[in-house]
Amino acid sequence: MKGRLGWTIAAAALLAAVLVSVTSAASPNFPERIDFPPNPNTGGAWGAEGIFGEGHTFWAGDTTNGAILKGDVKTGESSILVPAAAQGAKSAFGLFVDHWGRLWVAGGGAPTGLTERHAFVYDADTGALIKDILLTTTPGFGIINDVTATKDAVYFTNTNNAANPQANVLFKVPLGKHGEIGTPVQVPIPFFGANGIEATKDGKTLIVVSITQSKYYKIDAETEETQEIVLDQPAPRGDGLILHGHTLYSVLNLPSAAVPGACGEVAVIKLNDHMTTGEVVDHLNNADDPLVNPATADLFGKYLYVIRRNGNPGCTTTGLTPARWLTRVDKHGDD
Repeated sequence: MKGRLGWTIAAAALLAAVLVSVTSAASPNFPERIDFPPNPNTGGAWGAEGIFGEGHTFWAGDTTNGAILKGDVKTGESSILVPAAAQGAKSAFGLFVDHWGRLWVAGGGAPTGLTERHAFVYDADTGALIKDILLTTTPGFGIINDVTATKDAVYFTNTNNAANPQANVLFKVPLGKHGEIGTPVQVPIPFFGANGIEATKDGKTLIVVSITQSKYYKIDAETEETQEIVLDQPAPRGDGLILHGHTLYSVLNLPSAAVPGACGEVAVIKLNDHMTTGEVVDHLNNADDPLVNPATADLFGKYLYVIRRNGNPGCTTTGLTPARWLTRVDKHGDD
């Protein structure tokens, strides 16, 4: 996502070979809302969850079939880069484009009903599959949920629950000097429910949030030492993260029975120099298109685009409409 690693991915025109094209009905200049296309398999809602952005290009996955959408937040136009697999056979959660122009995708829990957990690597411009990485076949693991890349490794979170302490791990895929993809290993962590993950620009520190415990952690990428980041006030159910310098944006995945009455927002957290404490300095939203059950977000200049996962105006946990789209949120409180 974003300029967090300072990497530039060459902007490419959307390919003529893509299967579906969608144009937002909103303003052609950074529209307030960008709609996803229908699910290619069912015609229903696109299963939006993860987003990665570079410049004004974005990639977004479908959790139900592994399809990847590539689009432009400046115009609102998008088209399918990676075609859908059979429903339930593949999944796409968090995404990240690395220094070598490769799109890394967290494979969720698919294939449905199996214990296998996968990650996928695609060419970010053509959508060609580069590698299907089998992370584990051990029963009891959760959802391979989010991903971040440094020059040395790619890290995936596993959103498990307290009943499976063996799954309290990150998956790490080492990278060679020229980006060679190594064999995945497990990095033990002393907490469960890991969801959003970010890395500092130098790749030495990882920031991970437990959506289940509503806690934030820093992890030393070399020693694997983990330390909780103590906040001055709650930022519950953090899902997607954006790390920009010492500012951490956390997408609060609400509504939830655990946090009654809340609909969802982006918390802006100022971290101290050692990233051991944080102060919640702002709460971002869109007054015209308020966030409900948001998942992840990314930075595009002065805006964030946030995946809004339903359109229920009553902000309840039942009766949610299946529609999902990108909502533009103005950024401020940044360093």
